[in-house]
Amino acid sequence: MRKHTAVALALMLLLSSPAMAAQAGARQDCNLDVPTLLKGFRGLVGLQVDFVEEKKVALLKKPLINKGTVVFAAPDQLVRRVSQPINTAVWIKGTELWVRDAQGTKRLDVGQWGAANVLINSFLYVLRGDLASLQKHYEITLACVATGWRLTLKPKQAELRKILQHLVIEGKAADPTTLSLLDGAGDLSTTRFGTANKGIR
Repeated sequence: MRKHTAVALALMLLLSSPAMAAQAGARQDCNLDVPTLLKGFRGLVGLQVDFVEEKKVALLKKPLINKGTVVFAAPDQLVRRVSQPINTAVWIKGTELWVRDAQGTKRLDVGQWGAANVLINSFLYVLRGDLASLQKHYEITLACVATGWRLTLKPKQAELRKILQHLVIEGKAADPTTLSLLDGAGDLSTTRFGTANKGIR
């Protein structure tokens, strides 16, 4: 599989929001730290949550809107199902990734995808509270905001920086509410999560 296809699938799996959101509204007067935040996620068995994604691509006049559902099952399964405008699904489990669209279902081995594999797994690292993996690949900044917390991840490796400028996740306790991604081409997305249904397996 060509490298640009791997990167495209990585970006498809992740959900996102504008770079400006990473700069506004932060406050430093709380006692929350990164290990404590991620410890709360380690008790998460699974969750299901609806999302609405608005992606702004430089070459397009209008943003792309996707609606669907994300399902996480600890420790290493993440499914992103899009129901609008068309039905598609991406499912990752360990180093295997399945893509389903109108053409059928394809199984891919992402273990050799390098930086794209890291990007695919980044949201999983947070959901399962994997501090070691996050520290290996990212510079981590945590700030408190009016609605809860903001976790900013900036890639350490040059190869990862080519496809990702930063990833920003906001939430309250162990509930992610937005996930912000600014990709290497400068394209922005905004995804908002609904109320999570936790405890699913």
